[in-house]
Amino acid sequence: MKEVALLACLDETFTSGALLARRLGLSRVAVWKQAHRLQEAGYPIEVVQGRGYRLRPGSPAPHLLQPLLQGRFGRAYRYLGRTTSTQDELRAWAEAGAPEGAIVLAEQQTGGRGRRGRRWVSPPGAGLYFSVLLRPRLPLTDLLRLSLAAGVALAETAEVGGLKWPNDLLAPDGRKLAGVLVEADLRGEEVRYLLLGIGLNVHEAPLPPEAACLETYRPGLRRVDLLARLLARLEHWYDRLTDAGAVLDAWRRFSYTLGRPVRIETPTGPVEGLAEDVEPSGALRVRLPDGTRRTVSAGDVALLQPVATNP
Repeated sequence: MKEVALLACLDETFTSGALLARRLGLSRVAVWKQAHRLQEAGYPIEVVQGRGYRLRPGSPAPHLLQPLLQGRFGRAYRYLGRTTSTQDELRAWAEAGAPEGAIVLAEQQTGGRGRRGRRWVSPPGAGLYFSVLLRPRLPLTDLLRLSLAAGVALAETAEVGGLKWPNDLLAPDGRKLAGVLVEADLRGEEVRYLLLGIGLNVHEAPLPPEAACLETYRPGLRRVDLLARLLARLEHWYDRLTDAGAVLDAWRRFSYTLGRPVRIETPTGPVEGLAEDVEPSGALRVRLPDGTRRTVSAGDVALLQPVATNP
């Protein structure tokens, strides 16, 4: 894509078309055409007559993200304007040999999905929609703990809200701020790689009534800063997955689930009771109305008590 060179020349301040033309060895008309093609492809380019061209402030373009990275996650980075799903894009890259920690981020997804195939609404330029490639050396029985660790990283980055098991980040009023989707490529008992998909609503945008945006609680946020922070916290907890106690203790601190009555739709039917604790594997332990206990490793949780109510 020849417009990539123009994208790399833009930052958050306006640059005139004449200066960009000189830098790129193009005519001003060619710069204008390339900028509009980038806009049509979904990139957050602003064009203002008399001022020039810029990236919308806070945009996570590669040359703006790289100086903020603290670790290895995000060093391999593909930044897309619009795609169907970052999970699908990253899967193809993983099969082609992408390194662990590689990221695919899109400004808009037309077919973004959450857990159980639900659609994830991805308004253009309003959130962080990305996938991370992981190659963990963990037994299959411990992979659920990765979901909990991702939830902790989200909660630490957002600095508001709490977690619904296993990894949904809820706003203080119970609406959904972010979600995590883990898809594994398995060969028998071996995990070849994992795709960790994250959707975080940042700026005000048309969203379903059950969703919230982080900007409501923390005005003035910049997406590129949030992304760098989130990648650092993800890497921190990923490197500590074998320390089950540390991961679980961190998850408990952010929990909106424990101590509350829940209903869980599981593959074998609904389970209803009081959420008591999380097991070392990451499974949720529920006390049923008859006093017995049930451990749930997979399911869709509904909180039966408002999160604004202390459990």
